[in-house]
Order: sequence, then C-alpha cells, then structure tokens
Amino acid sequence: MKLNKPPSPHNSRRLPPFKALRAFESAARHESFSEAASELNVSRAAVSQQIKLLESYLDAKLFERVGTKLELTEQANNYLPLLTDMFDNLSQGTDHLFGRKKRQTLTIRVAQSFCHTWLLPRLADFHRAHPDISIQFYSTTNLYPSNNNAVDLEIVNGYGNWHGSDYEPLGESEEWCVVASPEFMCRYDFTGSIEQIAQFPKIATLGYSEGWRDWFSLHDSSILFCDPQMQFDSTQLSVEAAVQGLGMLLAKSVLVEDSLKQGTLVLAHARKMASQSQHYLIKNISHHNEAKIQLFVDWLRRCGMLGITGSD
Repeated sequence: MKLNKPPSPHNSRRLPPFKALRAFESAARHESFSEAASELNVSRAAVSQQIKLLESYLDAKLFERVGTKLELTEQANNYLPLLTDMFDNLSQGTDHLFGRKKRQTLTIRVAQSFCHTWLLPRLADFHRAHPDISIQFYSTTNLYPSNNNAVDLEIVNGYGNWHGSDYEPLGESEEWCVVASPEFMCRYDFTGSIEQIAQFPKIATLGYSEGWRDWFSLHDSSILFCDPQMQFDSTQLSVEAAVQGLGMLLAKSVLVEDSLKQGTLVLAHARKMASQSQHYLIKNISHHNEAKIQLFVDWLRRCGMLGITGSD
C-alpha cells in the first residue's frame, strides 16, 4: 500500500513578489524612490509601480508624504529590518557557498607625507592578504578630521584633541631627529661643537609648529644658527633634498624610518626632540561594523602601528 506524503510546508509559503520587496527595501532604507531607482538600476516610475504592487499584496500603506519628505508608516518601519536582514543573509550566504566575492572599496583620507613615506611602501602586503578590497585615497595636510561621512578611516598628523571622534595614536611616540645623506656627512664634521653644526646648510619642511629653533634650544637657547637654505611644503620633498645631499634635515622619525634602514639617510646627531603632534587613526563612528575597516585596522596592528603609543 502506497502511503501519501504529508504536504510540504514549502508548498504553503505565502511570499510577496521578490522585485516588489527589493524595491520597497531599497526605497525604505534610502527614504527616497530616486535613490532606490539608482541603486537598482531602474526608473523611479518602476520603483513606484513595484511598491504599489506590494502595498496591494499586503493590503497596507507603506509610505506617507509629510510635506516634501517621504516617511515610512509604522507597519513599514517594522517590516524594513526583517527584509534588510533577509537580503543581507541571502547575499552573504551566496558569497560564502558559491565563492563569489564582491570587490569592496575602502575610503581613506590620509596625511600626504605619511602616505608617501610609510604607507605606500607597505601597502602591497595588505593587498596580498586582501585582494578583494580596493582602496580610495584622499591626501590631506589638515590637522583635523574631515567629518566626511563618506570616508571610512582617516590618518592625520595632529594633536588628538578632537571631540566626538573615535581615534587612537599610530605607532610609538614621535620624535624629531636630524638626518643627512652619507655624502653630506663626509663633507661636514658633526663631531664639532653645536655652534659649528648650527652653521651647516639646513632643510626645513613648512607647516609644522616645531622646527630648527626648538631643536637648537634643547642645547642652548642663545645659539645663533643660519636659516634653512631650502624649505619645502611637503616632507617627501624635504627628504628627497636631504637624500641628494643638499643639507641636513630635521624630520619626524616615522617619516624617515625607511630612508634610515635603506642607508640613503643617516642620523647626523644623537639628540632627538619629542614631537607635540603625531599621526592618529580616526574611525568613522557610523562605519564601525564594516569588515573591510576592521581588516585594515588589524593590518595596521600587525605592522606595529596600533596598540602602542602615538605617531605623526
């Protein structure tokens, strides 16, 4: 005797039209039919039509106009998180099961000199570990966070006195050091007195609150020194001038770290000076849960730039 199978619960599912659900979820998340149309690559009229179809299916109103603003009804507001979670789970589950990884873009606003002298030489290591993440850089010389919500992370050289920001210092506490090329060191005798060194050709970087006067004052505030022969508006140009043997340079140690390791620059004097400013990593507080941000933060930690005290 052949037994009848019980009806499958899947056959009794009552599901709204998928396109209509996508249109509503996008429009509700953006609170805009136009932005939903842009995200779904359809016309605004198509979004409106799909939402009307869903309202008819549910026999419920989903949006209300309050002046010029589009607002969700109470029922729609409760429905939205259910749909957002469903689409997120479907997307992540599909990627996990079928190996489809969508390339993500990480947006970073970064201090220009830090980007050139420290970050770029190490970036290949991050890309080898995370080939699915592309990075969009915006360079800056500003001492303050931009508060631009489109930026995921910022690395700025400042004083860490920003209210309403989530930030932490990069690397160890920064110091100023005097560097020069090996060729320059052969031409000038740094074993002499500080008064003699004060007359050697100098290079300076514009824009810092600290400089040669402060460094010489550590030895003797009355020392007379000749002004820098060359001044540049970026550290990378100052470093290159020093590498070319055009003068001795007062620079932040983190920005000449690689040049010292490579031997293109050497420490010209043992005396170092603590820096008042340093580099900080600033996290966009509205983007905290994004995996791409955490991956970059973890990479900085592996590089030894987080979990310690400060940097430019």
